Amino acid sequence: MSTTAQTTTETVSALTTKVATTATYTGSASAVIFGLSANEFAAVAGVCIALAGFLVNVWFKYQHLQLAREQHRANEDE
Repeated sequence: MSTTAQTTTETVSALTTKVATTATYTGSASAVIFGLSANEFAAVAGVCIALAGFLVNVWFKYQHLQLAREQHRANEDE
């Protein structure tokens, strides 16, 4: 693996770990502060994950649409 790829992989890994740790501590703190039971916290987390998944799906569908339009324009030019 090249040095650039290895550095990129290490950076992504470190960032992922930091995000996961932050999310865990934030979730724990909110559960303690707001007094949510485990079931309530799981329901809220599930809604947040579903919303995040929806937004990611919309973004990638938008990107796919842009690529399809570019390909269509390229095919028209030929």
